[in-house]
Amino acid sequence: MSADEQLYYGGEICTVDRDSPAAEALAVKEGKIVAVGSQEACRSLLSSTYEAVDLAGCALLPGFIDTHLHPTLMVFYDLNLNLEGVSTVAGLQEKITLAGKTKKDDAWIVGLQFDDLSLAHEKPPLRQDLDAACADRPVLVVTFDGHRVIANTRAIEMAGVTAETKDPAGGIIDREPSGYPAGVFRESAAQLMLGKMPFPEMGEVAESAGRTFAQLAACGITSVGAVLQTGSEGPAGAAGAYDVPLMQMLLDRVKINLYCLLVADDLAALEAARESELHRPGSEPERRVGGIKIYSDGALQAGTALLEEGYADDPNNRGLLVLSEKEIYARMKAAHSAGFQVAIHAIGDAANGLCLKLYDRLFEERPAPGHRHRLEHASVLNPQLIDDIARLGLVVSSQPLFIHSEKSWLHKKLGPARARWTYPYASLLQAGVKLAGASDAPVRPKDVLHAIQCCVTREGFQPEQGIGVAQALRAYTLDAAYAQFEENIKGSLSVGKRADMVVLSQNPLSVQPDQIGAIEVVKTICGGATVYQA
Repeated sequence: MSADEQLYYGGEICTVDRDSPAAEALAVKEGKIVAVGSQEACRSLLSSTYEAVDLAGCALLPGFIDTHLHPTLMVFYDLNLNLEGVSTVAGLQEKITLAGKTKKDDAWIVGLQFDDLSLAHEKPPLRQDLDAACADRPVLVVTFDGHRVIANTRAIEMAGVTAETKDPAGGIIDREPSGYPAGVFRESAAQLMLGKMPFPEMGEVAESAGRTFAQLAACGITSVGAVLQTGSEGPAGAAGAYDVPLMQMLLDRVKINLYCLLVADDLAALEAARESELHRPGSEPERRVGGIKIYSDGALQAGTALLEEGYADDPNNRGLLVLSEKEIYARMKAAHSAGFQVAIHAIGDAANGLCLKLYDRLFEERPAPGHRHRLEHASVLNPQLIDDIARLGLVVSSQPLFIHSEKSWLHKKLGPARARWTYPYASLLQAGVKLAGASDAPVRPKDVLHAIQCCVTREGFQPEQGIGVAQALRAYTLDAAYAQFEENIKGSLSVGKRADMVVLSQNPLSVQPDQIGAIEVVKTICGGATVYQA
């Protein structure tokens, strides 16, 4: 049998192609789809030595595309303490104490994915709470939104932070009455801690990278939008300066497609990345450097997302801008003028409003039809903002599993009026906005099927903003490809496109919406090659 030719048949073939939504069979030759239709028609385009792949009743769909995640941060998370599901301070302390017994004496303890808003009737922990679990070595706890860290006293001392240390631009150090750090460092202030952590050994990093990308393939993901830092700006802190060279060193572990967005304060880093192995359009797998990622505000959980009015549970706080309006626009203009895609992190309604105002100014000064610039997250909106997003032709890259993790406290933080317009998927689609799915991993899980289910059911949160299963599938396939200028080469099972595909135990279109997350990924195929097999 030919390893370069396959005939898929015997199951539901869901193409996400409106001209031909279903088919009996699909033929692949040299990593490309050459026929979609009847078995006879597909077989006629293959040689006599093709491989026959019986789907045995399973469903074949386009491979999933996650348009926004942090791959090197995922690798780092894999090497450290996972605090997901910890719901008490005592449980947090127990995990930290146990970790201290298994690590080298000089090793930092880093806990990740901690959801402090899920604590039952307890205040979020401060430095003394971490000291009680481990006082003789540095301890850092990173909250699940990635916008705050909680440090013990030893970590604060090693970072050289004192009562006299000023809050950095775009950041906040929570303080005790004396002025000494209380342990919580928000936004750019988190980098004062994260920047002091020792870098793990390269062998550990390479091994972790293999696991990380294998896990993505196991979720049916064949393409990722990889957010990479070029300096200390971003959730990885000072270690983010290693993102681009590290990603280049790990490419042999990456069997799926990459579309890179760089966090950078000038274009030199993007231009250099375009000359590197990260940008090889047409390679196998595909690698491209697409544009720039800019942060405008913080996160809802941290109380740093910029809102028009104060938080419902903290009326004197409206959040903050992490970059000045002048700096945001300077980066937008430079990237846009050089032909790069612009993707701006905007959570709060005030941040989204500011970004839309700046996009308006940009397009007035430098019109560019077909730009496909983006808003990342676009969490809290309103009808006028949605109309403006549609008018400007922007793409929204959103993370449905934020709803899963935030639904228990969004009404408390935002109040009912704003909650109505938080992650408003139905309203965005009705306005004609392209919605692209993402995880923001490791901030949220990379489980695409759970995310698709969440798009539809909303898990009870503002269910009127739920969308259909077919629309949710497009957000992770064809519309996600559109967000990366790649809808002509991937995103649907259409003739001439890459054979990026996923085999599922059931068709999401054929099960009850609340059962989509239980569907199993059977096989993931990238460019015709199997990269995951259950």
